[in-house]
Amino acid sequence: MNLYALARPTMQVNLWASLAYGVFLLAAPDMFCNLLKAESVNTAWLRTIGAALLGTNVVGSWLWLKNPSLDMGRVQTITAGLEAFAMALSLLLGEFTAENIWMVQASVALAFIVTLGLYSSSLKDYYNLEA
Repeated sequence: MNLYALARPTMQVNLWASLAYGVFLLAAPDMFCNLLKAESVNTAWLRTIGAALLGTNVVGSWLWLKNPSLDMGRVQTITAGLEAFAMALSLLLGEFTAENIWMVQASVALAFIVTLGLYSSSLKDYYNLEA
């Protein structure tokens, strides 16, 4: 498959997955912890993460889908990559307390897949193809 063909569908995945996670974390962090069977020690952080997902990933992806631009493509790719790195590091360091750790692992895998799929949206050549 052409790397450049992945940008738009991956940006849609980024938008919808971030919307789901963001709303869930912002509105019901305790329920999210219950689903993961994790300690709900400080759910304020989960609400903050939910708000960040909605602001950066959802709005950013929507803006890119509406009017693709190199700068917004780079923001989305870097954001996805940083999120994947941070979650993977926390997973490796044993910082997640979830009993349903497979849900965390699936989220980390999705974050890496999204980062790879968005990579072409951070390249100048992608926008030259559309012109």
